[in-house]
Amino acid sequence: MQQYSVRELHLTFTQGRWEYDKWGYPLSSSAGTGVELWAWLWKNENLDDNWKSLTNALSGLFCASLNFIDETKTVQPQLSFRPEGPYNDTELYDSAELRTGSLPHENVCTENLTPWIKLLPCKSTAGIASLVNGHELYNSNFHSMSINVRPVCQDSECTHQQLEILQTLSTVINPVRNKGVRDWSLSELYNRKILRVCPLANESNLLLIIPEEGDFEIIPEADQVIKGETINQNIAIYDLKKDPHNLQLSMKWNETQFTYDNQVILPQVFAHRYFSGYGEERGGIKVNIFNKSPDLTIPIIYYDVIPWYLKLYLHTLKVRINGVEVNSKSKDYPIKDLYYQPAMDRSRPAVIEALIHLPSNSITTLSILFDKVFLKYTEHPPDANRGFDVGSAVITVVSNKKDNDDGEKTEEYGFKIESPIRIYTETLLVSLPTPDFSMPYNVITLTCTVLALFFGSMFNLLTRQFVGLLTLNDEKINEEKQDGNKDVDRRNEEAEK
Repeated sequence: MQQYSVRELHLTFTQGRWEYDKWGYPLSSSAGTGVELWAWLWKNENLDDNWKSLTNALSGLFCASLNFIDETKTVQPQLSFRPEGPYNDTELYDSAELRTGSLPHENVCTENLTPWIKLLPCKSTAGIASLVNGHELYNSNFHSMSINVRPVCQDSECTHQQLEILQTLSTVINPVRNKGVRDWSLSELYNRKILRVCPLANESNLLLIIPEEGDFEIIPEADQVIKGETINQNIAIYDLKKDPHNLQLSMKWNETQFTYDNQVILPQVFAHRYFSGYGEERGGIKVNIFNKSPDLTIPIIYYDVIPWYLKLYLHTLKVRINGVEVNSKSKDYPIKDLYYQPAMDRSRPAVIEALIHLPSNSITTLSILFDKVFLKYTEHPPDANRGFDVGSAVITVVSNKKDNDDGEKTEEYGFKIESPIRIYTETLLVSLPTPDFSMPYNVITLTCTVLALFFGSMFNLLTRQFVGLLTLNDEKINEEKQDGNKDVDRRNEEAEK
């Protein structure tokens, strides 16, 4: 952190997509598919070099491809990714700058998990971290691990600060997919057991969200059960410091068949993004942003980074509310502030940031058109026919800061989730005009075949020894010569005798 003048750092590895319309808001920070990195760096003459060095260092530390976050994937947002530490915004903007980058095509695997586990105080030998099993983790419907480093205050006046390292791991495992029943246990889900508590931990609790009513059984009984404040669910709390050896937690349902009862608080704001158009010359991007609140207008910040090889046309930006197009000069126009950074070929991506007020119980649709750029054949990846990944758009629900000075806190499952709430859309896959990469192979094959035939023929002509064809007269002469030679040999033998 000191070497590269980093003030605050957030790194997230994600595989899969969190389904907001089914699972509600995530309980911990998550990101779009792939790898996401954003950091606040102190301003100095080496800021860009420090950002590049930071990505290279993290790439080696976490065995990831973060070194591929170059200037074409680096963005400096103006509205999104606000700092989470104790800052005065005016002073921070004068002394630090934000840099973000993402790799949506990055695959997350055990080589990224191992360095993350090594940062834990007791690694994976004790505490809840002992449940981490790479085989079960990467067989889940969704998993995301993050590391967040930020300064925190040590006193009420914040005269002393220290760095806080927060590591989170989120997984979504469906026991019905494996066994066909809702019964589960920790040992079956993760194929591991909690044997002991990390001695360095001040607290070690396990929270289990359970229905308020139902024909089920939890083994063992919880140390404490509290009632959720917003939904008909309870929270069972287990203190691992009491007796972790006997915590073989399981839940059994006394039923032969069941129906899914959706008791999750569905988010008021979620989004769906997709491509429009067809062909390999032009297309468009559309995003539907849903506001399910029946009576509240919710302000959000929409943030989208479009690669430079998709050339956007800002004048084609259109906004529709419930299918009806809204004129930009109308008082009902939902976009209150807009920041647009045009792309530069092979230098930087295009950035769209907009402050949008979502009307209550509405679907706000943003659409914009683009042209697809023809790339050089050397700029295509090895799997060119697969296409190019476009990272997730980010929707930040603007905090009104009513609960405290640090920002709004949202009730979910009966306990608090600290703001800001970030919602990630789907990653997209775009197909660009692709040359026929088999053509060089065909040309090489044909050329080598012709050269082989030519070389073989010339080599035979140059190395072959030509012998004249014998006629009948020549054969008779040769026979007479041979007979004469035999007579001479016989006479010589007689003379010697």
